[in-house]
Formats: sequence, C-alpha cells, structure tokens
Amino acid sequence: MFKPIAHSYHRRSYLQTFLHSLLKILAMIFMVIDHFGQVVLKNGIILHAPYSMFTDEQFDMLMSTVNICHILGRIAFPVFCFLLVEGFFHTHNLKKYILNLGIFALISEPVYDLACAGTLFSLGQQNVLFTLLLGLIILTIIKRSHKNVIISFAAIVVGAYISYICNLDGWYYGIALISVFYLFYDMPALKYTASILVMYICGLNFTISGFIDPYFLTAATSLLFISMYNGERGMKMKYFFYIFYPGHLFIFYLVSLIL
Repeated sequence: MFKPIAHSYHRRSYLQTFLHSLLKILAMIFMVIDHFGQVVLKNGIILHAPYSMFTDEQFDMLMSTVNICHILGRIAFPVFCFLLVEGFFHTHNLKKYILNLGIFALISEPVYDLACAGTLFSLGQQNVLFTLLLGLIILTIIKRSHKNVIISFAAIVVGAYISYICNLDGWYYGIALISVFYLFYDMPALKYTASILVMYICGLNFTISGFIDPYFLTAATSLLFISMYNGERGMKMKYFFYIFYPGHLFIFYLVSLIL
C-alpha cells in the first residue's frame, strides 16, 4: 500500500543525485571543449602549421572554431567555483580537502605548462587548481574569523592580488566568484545578482586590459545550470576529476604534437 510512495521517494533521490553529478559532468565537458580549442586547434594546428597550408577562409574558420570553444569553455569555471564552495560546506575533513587540492595542483602544473606553453615549466600562467586552492584557503580564513568584515575583506583582496601576480588561471575573477558563492550561500537572489556583477566587471576589466576578450560575459550562462542544483550530493567523483584534469591535458598535448 505504501510502496508507490517509497518508489517515488527513491526516484526523487536518484534524480537529485543525477542532477548534482550532471553539473560536474557538464562543467568537465565545457572545460574539455575549451582546452581542445586552445591546445589542439590553436597550439597544435594553427601555430605549428606552415602559413601556406591554409587558405584565408580555412584559417578564419579555424580561428572561429577556437573562439567558439573558448566561449563555451567559459561556462565551466563558475561551476567549478560553485562546486568548490559546496565541497567546503560539506567536507568532513577540511585539511585533507586542502592537501589533496594542493597535491594535484602541483602534479598538474607540468602537464598544464606542456599543453599550454609547450614546456615543462612556465611562469606565464598557473593551472586552475591553484586558483581553487587559493580560494579554499581564503574561505577557511573567513570561516575561522567568524566572517569578521575586516578580516574577510582583507583575505579576499590579498587573495585576489596573489592570484594576479602569480598569474593563476582565472586571476581575481575566480577569487571574487568563490567569495560571492560563499558569502551569499543562503541568499540565492543576492548570490546570482552578485555573480553576474562580478562576471560583468571582470569581463570589462579583462577586455580593457587587452589580456582577454569579453567571453567572460558568456559565463553567466553557467548560473542556469547552477540554479538547478538542489544541495544533494551526487556520485563521488572528486579523485576522478583530479586525475581527469591533467590526464585530458596530456592527451591533448600528445595529439597536438601529432598534428
């Protein structure tokens, strides 16, 4: 007599788990698209091929494809920032969380440099795991200060500056976004409004500085995916992502050499 209710509950539970896992998977897919455009198409085909190999139309088409990959890839980063904050709230061992992220950031860096700069060591830009690690440390400081306004503000500003001078992937954009997701965690309207504002301001600044294009503005699309998240934990994919991140970069690097 009560079985249909139980079945309905389990279906909802499975759906909630699926939605959380789907959010991670979607972020990984968009990240792969972005890196495919950068490593395989741009670094592999465009930069290594003789100029005479392509007609103007073919070259324009390749560059347009790279740009499309970058546009789609901008959706991934805010999702990873959001998932980092979720992990911060739900982890049972914060020290282990920080340690694991730091270890895999170090492991991934030579692979990231190979894929993006063609060398095992480059100071041009550091991989995104370092950005997430710095964000995690900032959240820890804010939490332990009991969200003291002065300490929290100082931690965010110093963290943003460190991300800038160390050339971390995402720069102060990532630090600002992580901070917004944390500080407005239980206030959805403020969280999404502040997130869009951060994306707009950082996108504008990056455009003016000439280091990057306005594709940061397309990252707002990620909030549509994030809004579907219901707070339920999905499949445990933490170590899979840690391995997948340097793994797919290394594969793309090998493909770029072949091409």
